[in-house]
Amino acid sequence: MRMVFVFFLLLCSSLAQAATLRVECPQSIGIGLPFVVQVQSDQPLEGVQVTWQDKTLFVPGYNSTSLEFLLGTDVLKSKVGSHQLGVTRLGAAPLSVDSTIQVVQRKFPEQRLTVSQDMVTPPAQVLERIKQENALARKILGSTTPDNHLVLPLIRPVPGIVTSAYGLTRFFNDQPRNPHRGLDLRAALGDPILAAAPGQVVLAAEHYYAGRCVFLDHGLGVHTQYMHMDEVLVQDGEMVEAGQVIGRVGKTGRVTAPHLHLGMTILDLAVDPSPLFPQAVQ
Repeated sequence: MRMVFVFFLLLCSSLAQAATLRVECPQSIGIGLPFVVQVQSDQPLEGVQVTWQDKTLFVPGYNSTSLEFLLGTDVLKSKVGSHQLGVTRLGAAPLSVDSTIQVVQRKFPEQRLTVSQDMVTPPAQVLERIKQENALARKILGSTTPDNHLVLPLIRPVPGIVTSAYGLTRFFNDQPRNPHRGLDLRAALGDPILAAAPGQVVLAAEHYYAGRCVFLDHGLGVHTQYMHMDEVLVQDGEMVEAGQVIGRVGKTGRVTAPHLHLGMTILDLAVDPSPLFPQAVQ
């Protein structure tokens, strides 16, 4: 990933010296990929306000002179082209840096799956349930908490190979649906599922499409989702460590066989988590 260094220089008349804020971010990024942003300041940071993809994020500074956080793009919600990243230092000596990032297209293959017809065209009696579950998921995944628990690289939740990659153009029973916005990992029924990073359980439930699932909040708008479980072993509000067993592999929800669907969102943008593992996920 090529990085571009963006500098903003402003004379502070009261101090008669230059104030600086430096932002390191990729010059271009493939659609659906996460990326790291690094901020360096000549003064201790109270915090920065970040604007990206029509979303706003506050990152606490804790009086450090450097910060690092994740952003990303979404194969469904983001558009190819130039996008502005804004970083503003808050406090007594505010400064702003605007960076331009090119979001570029990636090619994704097709995948055709056969599932129960109720999972393609749900019966009328479950439509309200699906609507409420979708609204709850959006509320959770659109939230941000200030404490950054995320530790990179991620831990692989199960050791199996990828059976469905991020971004696949999907057809269920020959009917087109949204692209696949996560990773399906091969696993056997009952295999343990590990938390990919430290975080707090913000959802432990059973949903129509996701089946039994767990959502973890890693802070600063980053969440991971673990779907189609046979058994959930954590509770809402619980703090978990990286590598902790949070459930067991199942085939609940919309599935063709036992596996784990691993999702990752940043500010409710579903990203491909593959680059965040220590080795390429295959």
